[in-house]
Amino acid sequence: MPFATRIDLLARSNARRLAQLAIPADIAMPPDDALRVAISGGTMGDFTQADQDAIELGLDAIDKALADANALILTYGIPATVQTTLLARLTSTIALYYLQGAERMTDDVQRAYDGAIATLKSHARGEINLIPADPTATPIVGDVITITSNTGRYRVNSDVDNEFTLDQPIDQPFDEVWQ
Repeated sequence: MPFATRIDLLARSNARRLAQLAIPADIAMPPDDALRVAISGGTMGDFTQADQDAIELGLDAIDKALADANALILTYGIPATVQTTLLARLTSTIALYYLQGAERMTDDVQRAYDGAIATLKSHARGEINLIPADPTATPIVGDVITITSNTGRYRVNSDVDNEFTLDQPIDQPFDEVWQ
């Protein structure tokens, strides 16, 4: 399953911009709403055959950009089964960068792409985790450290081997607790 779809890309851009980026420059631009209708799964019968052909070329370009963006994200160790709005945004940003092309690159698109790549690199280095926790995973049991916050100072309780809690304020100096 892809990280982002045509609908995700449309939600993060607009139909006119996508059409301008995706439809070849030597083909007449179809009406503004044609690409939106095609992406939304609407009927294309109201548009001319030339418009339909142009939209088909645009959709092919969008699909290739999304496929390339999905493939890039996979190289950063994110499983293909993960679906989050953040990954959809990163994928859409990268796909828009690919659609923009070098000759039409703007500073905003370049900065957005660089930010998406920096986020993916942070994930690869382990600084952030773009993979959400599995809600069906079994909770960790045993050898768990529980830390709670108090405004006072703390001491360590060890009622069970290898289980510590830092949840009780101390009334004596720190060195006396550890003796």
